[in-house]
Amino acid sequence: MKRLNEKGYSLVESIVHLLIFTMLIQFTILFFYWQAPVEKVYQGDLLGEWELFSLELQELLEVVTVVEEVKPTRLTFHTKRGIITIQQYDEMLRKVVNGTGHVPLLMNVKSSKFTLKDSELKLVVEMKDGMRKERTFAIGLYQK
Repeated sequence: MKRLNEKGYSLVESIVHLLIFTMLIQFTILFFYWQAPVEKVYQGDLLGEWELFSLELQELLEVVTVVEEVKPTRLTFHTKRGIITIQQYDEMLRKVVNGTGHVPLLMNVKSSKFTLKDSELKLVVEMKDGMRKERTFAIGLYQK
């Protein structure tokens, strides 16, 4: 029986290993080029947090009986749930129901400004990173 020389790699084996290693390096580099823009879109823009906040605030404003108070950093209105206040507290916008407890709605807020015109609420928020968000919400006023 003839024994093969097993002291090293053949030229063909070396080329195959080199090709596999080259492909793995290319996939790794491609992954990091793909990861940076995706991460920027989802984390840098705070898109998800702002959109969730906007949806929740619009839902709260759908059925309002009375808008009681509108100040630059505070909005108070009456709904079936009771008296709801949306206000800036430190670095967040929070919801207070019937004067008790609080639910954080939006974090890292530098400043906020509520303005009311007819049945539209305009909210301008400046985030701590300098980003400025602005949205107009429809207030669904109804009579009891």
